[in-house]
Amino acid sequence: MRAVLCRSLLACCVLAGCTAQPPVTRDALVGTYVYKSEDPEGKPTDHEWDRLTLQADGKYDLVQGGPTKPKSEKTGLWHFSGGDPAEVDLDHSGYPVRVKRGEVRLMIDCRIP
Repeated sequence: MRAVLCRSLLACCVLAGCTAQPPVTRDALVGTYVYKSEDPEGKPTDHEWDRLTLQADGKYDLVQGGPTKPKSEKTGLWHFSGGDPAEVDLDHSGYPVRVKRGEVRLMIDCRIP
């Protein structure tokens, strides 16, 4: 009887730890994003000033540039497409959405886990 109770308790703990990630919502994506390179070599980039702001009203503001790259700013409309993977579209460019450890990421290169 004790072995059955232990197995049942273990099964409940395993199932509780394997809950699925809730789907990404449009509201969760509203905010400001910064460019972060996952390059293992740590090379300097021209993305020091890169910032993307997704506004609740469907507009976005993208600032790009760095010490050796002129600063530019682009504004437009963004759209959210749910699904697997969810995607954010800036005008006509799409970026897959990843949620990792509670952090929302818009991916430029999908080969990064």
